[in-house]
Amino acid sequence: MLTAAIKKQIRSSFEAAKIQLPNFSNRSSQNKMIAEIAKTLSGEYPKLNPILCVEAPTGTGKTMAYLISCLPIAKANKKKLIIACANVALQEQILYKDIVEAKKFSSVEFEFAIAKGRSRYVCIRNLINLTEETSNTQMLFEDALLWDEPPSQNQLKKLSEMTDNYSSTRWSGEIDDLESPPEFSLWQKVACNRFTCTAKSCEFYNDCAFFKARKKASQADVIIANHDLVLADIINGNNILPDVNDCIFVFDEAHHFSQKALAHFSINASTEFMKTTIRQSQSSIDQILKITKQKTSESHIKKADEAIGELIEVIANFEYLDDVYLFDMSGVSSDVANLGKNLLTIFNTAFGNFLDQKDNWQDYCKRNTVQQTTMDNLNNIIGQNEQNLSSIVSLLNAFTKNTLSDTPPTSNWIVKSKLSNKKTNYHLNTAKIDVSNHLQSLIWSKAAGVILTSATLTSLGSFDRMNQQLGLEAKENRYLRLASPFNHKSVDFIVANIKASPSEVFEHTQELARELKKRINKKAATLVLFASNNQMQMVADLVEKTIECELLVQGEYSKKRILEKHIEKRKNGEGSVIFGLDSFAEGVDLKGDNLNHVMIAKLRFSVPTSPIEKTTQSYLESLNRNPFMEISLPDASLRLIQACGRLIRTETDTGKITIFDNRLRTKFYGKQLLDALPGYNIVVETTNR
Repeated sequence: MLTAAIKKQIRSSFEAAKIQLPNFSNRSSQNKMIAEIAKTLSGEYPKLNPILCVEAPTGTGKTMAYLISCLPIAKANKKKLIIACANVALQEQILYKDIVEAKKFSSVEFEFAIAKGRSRYVCIRNLINLTEETSNTQMLFEDALLWDEPPSQNQLKKLSEMTDNYSSTRWSGEIDDLESPPEFSLWQKVACNRFTCTAKSCEFYNDCAFFKARKKASQADVIIANHDLVLADIINGNNILPDVNDCIFVFDEAHHFSQKALAHFSINASTEFMKTTIRQSQSSIDQILKITKQKTSESHIKKADEAIGELIEVIANFEYLDDVYLFDMSGVSSDVANLGKNLLTIFNTAFGNFLDQKDNWQDYCKRNTVQQTTMDNLNNIIGQNEQNLSSIVSLLNAFTKNTLSDTPPTSNWIVKSKLSNKKTNYHLNTAKIDVSNHLQSLIWSKAAGVILTSATLTSLGSFDRMNQQLGLEAKENRYLRLASPFNHKSVDFIVANIKASPSEVFEHTQELARELKKRINKKAATLVLFASNNQMQMVADLVEKTIECELLVQGEYSKKRILEKHIEKRKNGEGSVIFGLDSFAEGVDLKGDNLNHVMIAKLRFSVPTSPIEKTTQSYLESLNRNPFMEISLPDASLRLIQACGRLIRTETDTGKITIFDNRLRTKFYGKQLLDALPGYNIVVETTNR
């Protein structure tokens, strides 16, 4: 229940924030968000789950709202508050700005920590072993798991520098704290890995950067994470975060969460990876047997090679489209399934034998004295082999499994590529097209509370699309759409009178270029958003010599540098035009005179190009449902609102938005898309300018 004490703590924090935060604005939408979060998490809606979905437009102050309301409730109920962001930039903003400010005004004492995956931290044992002279043995260099070839002098120098900086405490052990991080392949060799980690058995346990960070997180009241970490940790059994039922989650920028989840329920492995893995696992077994002086174990290399060869013979004859072959939604063909099951049997047997030898090795190390370097190196190899074998078995299990008739199908496909030796490599992929049941069982049904928030959670004015993606039942949870604090009525949303349809690519591109030449103000700040890189480049070529101001095209500079150059131009009173793609339609914060006009080349509809999207479309059609109305149109509405949201970032911002897509005038869904916009003054041109 929402006790008097908790209410008092929330009010006190809010009043303190008014005084201490610069430029604080008392907004009714923020007050409402605070109140609804408090009621939901405190069980004031007993017939509903403690789950609240809040669409909080830019300017609401949603971060402060959920910090003020969640903290007292989490502390009172002895739960951890997990703030999960969509990306690193937002994670760092909360860590270095928002949470620091909250410490000042919060009436509740709390400690906070950031949570990162193991792979962001160095394994000091691996690092030392690879830099010590005694570890530079021929065996180490020859093992493909550690070195594809002997390390270069630069690599050894980098490892030595990292060792020195860590031992002298100049470096924390996080890759993000390195001024010049090593190349990915080198970092992999020294990064923490759950398969190779020996935890408390490791002599460096007390000095381990990862376990220090984990200890700090375990003692914190608030843990700042990201979507990927939360998903990976929950799927793998909570190795970093507390148990789900001991947590209150805030998923910020929650409109990204479904796509993040889809990625975590996909598996892939290539035919060459399978061949390499079976050899590496046998090699590690042979090393174990040599050291322990046991008899030679049965090799599975020949059987695996033959089975992989038989599979390749079949799949090599498939008709690939752009090097991709997508199986029917009913599953892989019977011949591939049978060959895959045979391969699965071989790898299951090999994996079982491997785990037996791993146990034998561990027992041997307990009973006998083994040189530390030898033991560490072999343990690393064993751990990597275990991880690789496990992923192959998981892939083959899922790839060959028949989809149940009453569940959404799995998407199965093959991608072929060429290796440096011109040999063809076949990548087997399998992915869930619907993860809603998994999210329900792993998070929604267990968590002590969940807040999902973003500036754009609804599509076409409804939470239906989000509910469908995330497995949320509308009648079982709370939903809140907050009014924007900004005056959108002052913004003209102009539907340009353009003749060519976006489907007429050449004609539309030419007409778009002509319109931009007429409409771009050489003294203003303009952002032009494209759905296609090809069209963006073509339009840039057509207009760059005539617009009479700076043209900054995505790809010519980094996103960061483009924004810096743009702002610099505006400070000098000069006009500037940015041409950008999706990454400029979200997360770009150009306030005041840094943006006067947003132009949108065309609506961005989801075209089923990926295997997962194609399988989803086929599945919906098989149920006599309309993929366009259920997926493409709602997603297009969401993207349009996000793109428009670049213009108004503060109460005083103004300007206009122009879109060059005649489908808003000619198609039946045009009015739906316009009605879903946040209160702009809609201007549908009837004559050309």
